Amino acid sequence: MIRCEYFDPDTDDIPQTSTTVGQIVLQPNHSLSWRALKYFLAFMMLLSFGIAITFMFFGYWLVLPFTGLEMAALSYCLWLCLRRGSLQEVITFSADEVRLETGIDAPDNTETWERFFTKIHVTEAIHPWYRKTVALVHRGNSFEIGSFLTSPEKDELIESLYDMVRRADAAMVSQA
Repeated sequence: MIRCEYFDPDTDDIPQTSTTVGQIVLQPNHSLSWRALKYFLAFMMLLSFGIAITFMFFGYWLVLPFTGLEMAALSYCLWLCLRRGSLQEVITFSADEVRLETGIDAPDNTETWERFFTKIHVTEAIHPWYRKTVALVHRGNSFEIGSFLTSPEKDELIESLYDMVRRADAAMVSQA
């Protein structure tokens, strides 16, 4: 999912500095919410432990610990998938700098670069089965962004990045 926010430099509701022109928020697609995960796990545990307890009454007590291991593994795997789907990348453009913040609940990693030395590098796919990559390159250091996006979303990301650069250029000219 790509969400673009553009800020008008003449208004007062601009975050951070007066030269911020906009930000792009990137998130993977979620097919399951945290609340739905809780309901699904409660249903699966109720069903599985109900069957395991029934087997335990028939003398097959060894089913119960394996059901517990199975539910623990299922819970952990679903939690990992949902946590990975909660990753967020925020790219903020201003007239002077580009800031990339990545994290799940809060920004875990923040990179700030001079906008003049930051390039958008798009590597096309060499085969239809592969995907194109989009990276921000600053003085030789490359940082891939939107690795979880689909191909049409990456095309939209590229257009949004170039639009932000045009807006930042216009803000730089109006600032001078």
